[in-house]
Amino acid sequence: MPGGNAHFVQWQEKYKAEGLSVLGVSMDDDSEPVRSFLLKRKLNYPIVMGDEKLGLAYGGVLGLPITFLIDRQGIIRARYKGETNLDSMETAIRQLLRSR
Repeated sequence: MPGGNAHFVQWQEKYKAEGLSVLGVSMDDDSEPVRSFLLKRKLNYPIVMGDEKLGLAYGGVLGLPITFLIDRQGIIRARYKGETNLDSMETAIRQLLRSR
C-alpha cells in the first residue's frame, strides 16, 4: 500500500466536491493483508484488489507503489513510480480538476 495514503485521504476530502475520486488498488495475492491494513487505517476511499491482467492494462505494473492520475475522460495524464514529490502531484491534481 502506498506510503502517501494519508495525503490521499486529505486530497479526497479537500477535492471531492471538485470531482476527485481516489481509488486504491492492492496488487497483493491475498486480500487478508489488505483487510488488516484497512482495520488500522481510516481511509475515505475504496481499495480494490488488482491482478496481473489489470497491471498489464495500465502499461505493466512492475514495481510498487505506483500512482496514476486519470482525467475525467479516462486518459492517464501522469504516472508516478515509487516515492514521489507529493507537492508536484497535488499541483497536477489541481490542474486536472480545473480542466473540464
